[in-house]
Amino acid sequence: MPRKSSRLNWLRYAIVATFCVGFGALLAWPAFEAIWTATADEDFASRQNRLDQIQWIQTILIAGFLYTWFFFFGATVGSFLNVVIWRMPRGETVVTRPSRCPFCSTNLKWNDNIPVLGWLMLGGRCRTCRLPISPRYPIVEAIMGAIFLLLLQFELLSGGGNLPGIEAVRLNYSRAMLELQFGLIGIYLFHCFLFCMLLCWSLIAWDRQRMPLTLALLTFGVGFIGPLIWPSLLPVRSGLEGLVRFDDAERISVFLTLLAGMLQGTLLGMAMRWFVPKTDADDVSGRWGIPIMTFAVGLFFGWQAASVIAIVAIALAIVISPILRARGRVDIAGGLELSILAASLFHLLSWKFWNSYFEANPLVAWGISLGVTLALGMILRKITWRASIDLQRFRRNSDANATNSPDLQLLASSGTIPDNNQ
Repeated sequence: MPRKSSRLNWLRYAIVATFCVGFGALLAWPAFEAIWTATADEDFASRQNRLDQIQWIQTILIAGFLYTWFFFFGATVGSFLNVVIWRMPRGETVVTRPSRCPFCSTNLKWNDNIPVLGWLMLGGRCRTCRLPISPRYPIVEAIMGAIFLLLLQFELLSGGGNLPGIEAVRLNYSRAMLELQFGLIGIYLFHCFLFCMLLCWSLIAWDRQRMPLTLALLTFGVGFIGPLIWPSLLPVRSGLEGLVRFDDAERISVFLTLLAGMLQGTLLGMAMRWFVPKTDADDVSGRWGIPIMTFAVGLFFGWQAASVIAIVAIALAIVISPILRARGRVDIAGGLELSILAASLFHLLSWKFWNSYFEANPLVAWGISLGVTLALGMILRKITWRASIDLQRFRRNSDANATNSPDLQLLASSGTIPDNNQ
């Protein structure tokens, strides 16, 4: 115990020291720059070398600040999602009641709620009752922080390099902080919101809880109204624009894209829901998270992306299903939902590559993707199939057989045993 306490103290000291060094470097940077430049020799090459060194150090500091800020911003969102995932399916409020220990109900201190670091500094145990706190909380926070970082790197800093139809201009760290690219920032926040919802639905399905209707309606509102106001949120269109002619062609194109994405996502989601085994008695989710998630990716990304995500998600589910079954999750509840989350992230980071296959011949690409989805889905259904047993029916048959048993009828018949007639 003392050794573990000593490790926790060193962790606290390291966190505080890192913060102090970073904050001190920020405050002392002008003085450091002036001193470092003044100590250079008078010749031009020496001064230029010092300026290059200063610029290199400055780039490292800005990059460190940028990545740290975005990670903890995403981790803070993940901390709130932990509350949403636990409370909303149970009908509890997510706003008014503060976070507290699930065992002793003690309200957590502000420093205990620091994403990831709070759990580490507590040693994974409640400060009051010392009972263990699930490591899932910091894992969810770290996953959300990592997603925010990946989207920062692939969407903002690359100038939209992963997005089809966008002329990518890579931004350096200083320009990303000082020159706000409102178009890219809007797309970034739009996609971050989607992944927040996907993570919520995945873990709610993993917990076998009901899907909150509020989250579905909120996602539909943001995903449908947002692109109608800012069409740039949808870089890929449905390809149906040539079928109609209206004055406001851009918004009609967005509207048709949204409809096509919702339809394709819903159809694929219902098919994928049929591919997996039925839920157990303790699972109240009904596996409705699958069509809800595919509906959302079709709405936010388009029907082309929904097709690719369905294929990749089913392939991932085929790979991980033996692992889940070995761990006792025979109905792989939450497994396909987590696969959809991973497939959506994979597709977004390589969106420009996948979209090239649909641009040449959309109908052929749609047919091929549908065929591959059905083939992989049948494989998933085959390897995850399990015989369902109606226990109530089994009990009813047992009771009926017991009542109609000849031996019991013989024992219960009058006159067979003299004591029965007394």
